[in-house]
Amino acid sequence: MKLKKVACAVALLGAGSAFIMSSAVAAPGTGLSPYYIGGSVGQSKYKDIPQGLRNVDDKDTGYKVYGGYQINPNWGIEATYFDLGKFTGSDTVFNGSAVVPVNASAKVQAWGLAGVFTAPVSNGFSVFGKLGLSRNELKTNASGLGFKAHQKESGTGANFGFGATYNFVPNLAVRAEWERLNKVGDDATTGQTDMDFVSTGITFKF
Repeated sequence: MKLKKVACAVALLGAGSAFIMSSAVAAPGTGLSPYYIGGSVGQSKYKDIPQGLRNVDDKDTGYKVYGGYQINPNWGIEATYFDLGKFTGSDTVFNGSAVVPVNASAKVQAWGLAGVFTAPVSNGFSVFGKLGLSRNELKTNASGLGFKAHQKESGTGANFGFGATYNFVPNLAVRAEWERLNKVGDDATTGQTDMDFVSTGITFKF
């Protein structure tokens, strides 16, 4: 399942970058606006493993799409949608007469808004940092010992990170970054966790 998700994500990103590259080569440096869009694929990690589960897969393939406005060469603002994949855990419990399997899973989505500070280095290469807020949604499912439970919690937490970009041409760049989303979920119901997301992608300036 993960390999299919990775293959689909890479194919979509490759098709998009091919289209963007053809546009960039056809009309390089023609009146770029301060607006940009992009997409990234990478690995997400569920930082706080649920207690009582021995077999946990706390990583998955995630992706994000984003758009931004470059106020000046150093400062900008960026909006992002994240799909951070699915995290699973399982165990076995003895109920007095038999060993019973227990299964749990969690899925994370988020919408973020952040300020971005960019520092050009040289020859199209720059580094950046971002700080903002994200609206997070955590859905959990659990089953075992004759029960099934489905819960969903939304909340707001900090979203911050840093990364680097390299501009091949004025309106096309490759981007790599690390981000953290804080306070995803709720301790009283779904449980709460921080999320890490390491990704690479393509940014296109209009």
